[in-house]
Amino acid sequence: MITILPSKVKLLHFPRSHLPHVTHAIVKSCFFQDTKDSRYFFSFTENAYEISIVASKEVIDNDFIPCLIMSQCEDLRSSNDIFRVLQVDDEGGQDTSGKRISDLSGPLASGKFSIFYMSTYQTDFVLIKERRLRQAVQLLQQHEFEFDQESIHQYLGGSPPLSDQMLFKSIEKDTSALIEEDFEKSVLSDELQCVGLNPHYRSDWAMTVLKILSYPDLISTDYRHDDTRFLSYTASSDGISLLANQAILDLFEPDAVFRDEGSQTYRVIQVNLAGSNLDRCGIVYSISHPLAAEADINLLYLSTFTSANVLVPSDDLGRAEEILADDLENIKGMLAEIVLEPTL
Repeated sequence: MITILPSKVKLLHFPRSHLPHVTHAIVKSCFFQDTKDSRYFFSFTENAYEISIVASKEVIDNDFIPCLIMSQCEDLRSSNDIFRVLQVDDEGGQDTSGKRISDLSGPLASGKFSIFYMSTYQTDFVLIKERRLRQAVQLLQQHEFEFDQESIHQYLGGSPPLSDQMLFKSIEKDTSALIEEDFEKSVLSDELQCVGLNPHYRSDWAMTVLKILSYPDLISTDYRHDDTRFLSYTASSDGISLLANQAILDLFEPDAVFRDEGSQTYRVIQVNLAGSNLDRCGIVYSISHPLAAEADINLLYLSTFTSANVLVPSDDLGRAEEILADDLENIKGMLAEIVLEPTL
């Protein structure tokens, strides 16, 4: 079931070195907004290349960007477009996430939609540019994806099936829009888990989350600011998800964390896409389909502003790396077919 959320968000990128300058904005976003408001959405992801934030337009424009400008942040980028959030609920949960990512991203790639994909503990989120939301919903309906009708009527005023004249065509190779940049891949040594945070224990874990996001030097005596870590915190009115290593998860009391029995551990393959991730079509599908559909490797996926973060079960890391190729030739081949999203 796919539900259109009322959230209207923007995306922000800045270097890890400027994290101390946005502490106030992070605190305000996590703990001083109405997290039960259906419009609430906040995501913080840090990897080897960047910090990527997803939040409401007001939060990005009024809280984060002024702080970064005042700190003379040169590598600051935010999306021009407003994005809408599709919530994807599936009974299979994390166990079938790879197939879900491939199945959902395939039609959107064929329809030349650039998407931002976020796997979390409770659900998946797909971010679509607001100006193309109706088209994206119609395309997914055409491919027999089930939508919450109340959200369709509330935010689209009804969405009839596409006529034959409106069917989307598959992507054709467009040599004028080929991506021919160099890409960098890194694999973090940490094993990660995807868990939920219990909202009823919020007062107990709030300070821990603040330290994790904004003051990592307070949670590790040997932490250095040039250390590479992967961390993702995503909160909506439906729940809070945390992707982190065991050392971070050990900071929480057992009752404060939701996790599945025999919870899977993941390794993250981080691919720096050498530029904005927001206008390219087919990235999620090009990476997820060979792993999930062809090699039967389950995965979680987290888009950030400039990178693709592919989380595979620890036991499958070797096979996944072979498919994506250590020298990146394979992924370059995948991305060679990617075209830019139409402006209209």
